[in-house]
Formats: sequence, structure tokens, C-alpha cells
Amino acid sequence: MNLLFDIQTIKFNSLSDWLILNGKLTQGSLNSELFLKVDQSFLNKILNRIQRANPDTSINDYLKTTEDIHIKDYEFDFTSLMKTSVPMSELKFLTTFNEYKFIRA
Repeated sequence: MNLLFDIQTIKFNSLSDWLILNGKLTQGSLNSELFLKVDQSFLNKILNRIQRANPDTSINDYLKTTEDIHIKDYEFDFTSLMKTSVPMSELKFLTTFNEYKFIRA
């Protein structure tokens, strides 16, 4: 069985070089919450994959922006989107093993 990461949110800001991916790591009937820290240069690659899986929906509709005096925060909230799974074999090249942070389910 494939190990899939179902992305629920992607968070980043204008001052950081990192994305924080929040989602569920799933293999068969087992799943657990996971946060991944990924270089921001891979944002388009991840968004294009989600957009291809959901051709009838614009992923830009899921973007929320908040602005402070010195910083802009961005969040893609895909919790209501059905097809957001990305194989971990693709994501493992975007981050190092020590960046994984598991949360016990």
C-alpha cells in the first residue's frame, strides 16, 4: 500500500523560507496527524499537484491572507477539499527526515 499525506493546510508568511504542511499520514486504515516543514520553493509543485487532482475547483479560492504591519500570513485551507493526497515518496525529497514531526493520534 502507498503511504499518502493528505494535506489539510499549507501555512507560510512573507518573512519565512518555509512552508508548514499540516495533514494526515495515511496507509491503509491507519493514519496519524503530521506537520512537515518544506522549503517554500516547492509551493507551486504542491499546489499544481492538488489543482490537477481537482480540475473543477480553483485552489486560489482556498487561500486566506492576513496582513499585519510588517508581515503577511498566508494559509491554504483544504479541509473541505476531497482530493489533497500526495504520495510521501514525492514529499520525502522536499524535506529531510529530521524535519518530520509526528503527533500521536
